Amino acid sequence: MCSKIVSTFLLKVLQPNLFGPANSIEIATFGLYYTHDDRQATALTGAVEVACMEDSAFISHDVFGPEIAGVLIPRARIAARVEELASSIAASYPDGDLTILAVLTGAVVFMADLIRSLPMRVRLDAVRVNSYPGQATRSHGPEIIVGPVGDFQGRHVLIVDDILDSGQTIELLHERVLSASPASVRTCVLLSKRRDDLPGRVAAEFVGFDIKDDFVVGYGLDYGDLYRNLPDICLLRCLAGRDG
Repeated sequence: MCSKIVSTFLLKVLQPNLFGPANSIEIATFGLYYTHDDRQATALTGAVEVACMEDSAFISHDVFGPEIAGVLIPRARIAARVEELASSIAASYPDGDLTILAVLTGAVVFMADLIRSLPMRVRLDAVRVNSYPGQATRSHGPEIIVGPVGDFQGRHVLIVDDILDSGQTIELLHERVLSASPASVRTCVLLSKRRDDLPGRVAAEFVGFDIKDDFVVGYGLDYGDLYRNLPDICLLRCLAGRDG
C-alpha cells in the first residue's frame, strides 16, 4: 500500500506489445506512486498528480510485470524532465563547451538521453563506481573500478550520476576531478533521495527528481544487476515499503 494517494487518471496508450495486441488501444484507470512533496508535485508532474497503484499488469516489460509494485516516475515525465535539465545545464555554460563524466553503470541511460539534448560541444568520459554490491539496498561505500581517463585540466566538468543517496560517490569523484585542476566541477543527478539522517550530505547543482528514501529500479537503475532496461522508474514488489 502507498502512504499517500493523490489521484487516479485515465491513460490512453497506443503501442504494440505494451497493453495488449499490436495496433490496439486500451484505456486503463490506475494510480501511480506519489513521488514528490506537495510543493514540487505540480512543477514536476504537470497536470497529472501521481498516486498509488495496486495492479501492475500494464508494466511495459511482461517479464518483469509480476515483480513491479508500481511506477514511481513514468517515462514521459522522465523525458520531459531531461529536456528541462539540458536547458538549465546549457544556460549555465555560456561558453558552450562541457566535459561530461558519467558514472557507470547506473547513469548510462540517463546520460545518453541527456547529452543528446544538450545544444553545445560535449566531451564524454566515464568512470565505473561500485557502491551497491550484489542485492544491497544501502551504499557500502564507493569504490572506483575503472577510470576516468580524460584530461580535465582547465575544462568545465559535469559529473552525471543516476541517484544521490549517501553522497559518498559524488564526494569521491568531486575530489578526483578537482585534483586535475578543472575550470569548474558540478554535479547532475537524475534522482535525489530524501535522507533526513544525512543533514550534511553533499548537494547536486542539477536534480531531476526528489524522491522518498525508497529503493528504485528502471531507467538504468538496478537491483541485483537487473531491471535497468525498464523505461520507467519503478518500485519492486519485494522491496515496497522498505527504506533504501
